[in-house]
Amino acid sequence: MGRSGCERSLAPVTESAARAARYESRRAGRPSNTGQQLIVVSVPRYDIPKAAPDPLRRVQLFVNTIDLTHDREWLGGWLEGQGVRPTDAALRRAREVREAIRELLIANNRQPVDGDPYPLLRRAAKAARFTLDLRQPELVPQTPGVEGALGRVLAIAFTAMLDGTWPRLKVCRNHGCRWAFYDHSRNRSASWCSMQLCGNRTKTRAYRRRHVHT
Repeated sequence: MGRSGCERSLAPVTESAARAARYESRRAGRPSNTGQQLIVVSVPRYDIPKAAPDPLRRVQLFVNTIDLTHDREWLGGWLEGQGVRPTDAALRRAREVREAIRELLIANNRQPVDGDPYPLLRRAAKAARFTLDLRQPELVPQTPGVEGALGRVLAIAFTAMLDGTWPRLKVCRNHGCRWAFYDHSRNRSASWCSMQLCGNRTKTRAYRRRHVHT
């Protein structure tokens, strides 16, 4: 079963989820259902077992605002969930940062990256104008709007780098997938978002290539 195979579950409506649902409903040309107490949420079967612990889960959800297998994206809904109007400029900026973070997660899975993502991420961090909240303690972006929303994601990533959980957040080695997953294995050896899906399929293709001329 591909990524379209989903479990459908009921979840309480939060304000951010309601905004995201309204945005996606408008894009799809269908009425929103967020006035009810419950909404139906589609979640890939293998996403929850590979979910990162909070707050790193927020970085994972940001990176996974696009389904490359089926060419679907819900980044606009994510922005609305952060209280940011999804203008063309905001979407473009968020995509740049999302894909730069994805490159870091590709490196976490011991795979070569395309280019150097760090200059773009440094610019995004500078635009967020971080300050220190010593009571929490945490990095807090002062800039509102899309730069602040992206800054919150970067702050979580930075904290994960310090506490040692960051290397466990990876991107699937299947180049056509590149879904972010959390490696819960003891020796941090997981390579695929799902062994049943991407792992087995990639190994089968590699086997066939090796034996095509034998």
